[in-house]
Parts: sequence; structure tokens; C-alpha cells
Amino acid sequence: MRINLLVLIFATVVVASCKKHVTEDDHHIPVATIEIISPAAGANYHRGDNVMIQARAVSTEQLHGYDIFISKANDTTTYFFEHIHDHNDTVMINAVWLASITAPADLEANITIYLDHELHTAKKKVAFKVE
Repeated sequence: MRINLLVLIFATVVVASCKKHVTEDDHHIPVATIEIISPAAGANYHRGDNVMIQARAVSTEQLHGYDIFISKANDTTTYFFEHIHDHNDTVMINAVWLASITAPADLEANITIYLDHELHTAKKKVAFKVE
């Protein structure tokens, strides 16, 4: 019985010493709002058009960059990708994609904002078409 008690105490001390001390800051994940200005939801473009990707992301804390990509809806096909590492609490996103696809497609403009260096993100997308 005494050996079991000693083993239990030893195991408790080992487990407790291996745990990281968690502070309130460890649980804090910044938040951001993303407003996609262009393309408008449901917009129609023609092949060869320039598609403006414009958005604004705002946070109460410093953001750590963003990704823009245009992909086929419900597919992994990506037609455009850009990564920008920008530190600010407000980020203005401006990019242009030449709709040089060969066939009409339902597409999505996707914005991913990096909230911190631990890779927490906020995402927003808008659907549009190229005919």
C-alpha cells in the first residue's frame, strides 16, 4: 500500500512538472474583420478581363500578413496566389488577376488573414464567375 502511494505521488510530481504554466495570454487569439470590396458576390467577368481583388482587414491588434487566392469553387484548382507579410492593425488588400482561364468557371476569391505568428487565421471568400 505504501509503495502504491509513493508511486502515485511520484507520478503526480512528474506530470505536474512537465506541464507548461498557462497564462491568460496563452489563450488569447486576436480577431479581425474582413470586408471584401471586389469582386462583388456573383459578379460576372469575361475571359481576359482584369479581376480586381480588394479587401480591408481590421483588428484591434497587429495583423501579420495575408494570402489571396483565386480558386475554382469546390475544387483545389488555384489560378492565382499571392502572400504578403504586412504588420499593421488595418490592412488594405489590392491585387489584380488576369482571367486567363480557357473555359467558363465558377470561382472564389479567398482572403486569409494571419492574426499572429502562431498561424491563427481569419478567412473570407466571395463567389464570382468567368464566362
